[in-house]
Amino acid sequence: MKTLHLYLLRQCLATLALTVVVFTFVLIAGNLLKEILGLLVAGHVSIWLVVESLLLLIPWVMAFALPISMLMSGLMVFGRFSADQEYTAARSAGISLTSLVIPVIALAVLMTGVCAWFNLQISPQARVAYKRILDEQMVNLASFIPEGRYVDFSEDFVLYVSRIRGNNLHNIRFYQFEKGKKILDVFAKSGQLTRNESSNSIRLLLREARVLTLMSGLESFTDGITNEQKKTDTQNADTPAAFQEEWLPLHLEEYETEDIPLNPLKMARGEDSVSISDMTLPQMLAGLKATRAQGLDTRPYVKEIHHQMAFSFACISFILVAIPLSLKTHRRETNISLGLALIVLLVYYSFFILGDALVETSDPALNLWILFWIPNFLFQFLGLYAIRKANLGIG
Repeated sequence: MKTLHLYLLRQCLATLALTVVVFTFVLIAGNLLKEILGLLVAGHVSIWLVVESLLLLIPWVMAFALPISMLMSGLMVFGRFSADQEYTAARSAGISLTSLVIPVIALAVLMTGVCAWFNLQISPQARVAYKRILDEQMVNLASFIPEGRYVDFSEDFVLYVSRIRGNNLHNIRFYQFEKGKKILDVFAKSGQLTRNESSNSIRLLLREARVLTLMSGLESFTDGITNEQKKTDTQNADTPAAFQEEWLPLHLEEYETEDIPLNPLKMARGEDSVSISDMTLPQMLAGLKATRAQGLDTRPYVKEIHHQMAFSFACISFILVAIPLSLKTHRRETNISLGLALIVLLVYYSFFILGDALVETSDPALNLWILFWIPNFLFQFLGLYAIRKANLGIG
């Protein structure tokens, strides 16, 4: 039994190492071709900078390569194990499927821990260093507003932009404060930025905006009302208290902010400008706490925390699905394994794509971050059920 365990473990480790190298190379090559090699050809960067960028990209792509490689490893190893009748021989010798897969599942659990380490600590740090190198080489630094990050222009203005493409902003949250009290809360699907060089300020033109304005500052209007009139109004049960502060919702096709000073702006070169998706877990938790204390929308932090933590469990989810799936197909061809892997990945990642698109723009009460965990629960349940069914010789 020990020999069989070691055999399966060696096969999985060898296939895992090979597929990790292949997928890492493919993912790194794509990023280098898109962002670095163009600058190298133009003579803007040295070959040593390309090497440094390559090393910094490895931790980031490993977070994606490890789960995919774990899936391919399970499909290929157990596909060959079944096609060569080795699984049939093991079952004939009285060895159950559950006992066979224990070391492979233990390997997947170990890889889940490694993925969590990369996703929540190593990968964000390497990605930030890579982006800093890239930013230093770019001439047109139009994006002085960092993407995916709350920016405190001053004590009175806070801006969050989910995505920036040139001068076009997408999924925007804009807040205005007065003496530490929030008086304006705006959500807009898109917008543009204009800058006034003379006054060193910017102005936002927001489209499809939902504006929540705190109606206050009515003291001068209420001065002409006698205390007796106010008392009478207040005692009327059918009439709400007059001139209390309340939020007035507006839905506008276009909304233009007032001038926002740029002097206090924390530029996108310091540690404070790291986007939420590039933060480590302690940084995200600290940002979540600070954002909640300010009364801002916490969903960008909640989304990213659940996204990274849920994605770390992909290794165990993939291996639990891969084992019964490969035993069922009885095929050892690599192209068959690749086709099955693509289907599994399409189903798994569709939940993450859907979650990324909906969590920040949906009703906060819906708690749509659960979308990130659904594929793990689904795959692990189905995988354990299929393994138990195969172990009993059903189907």
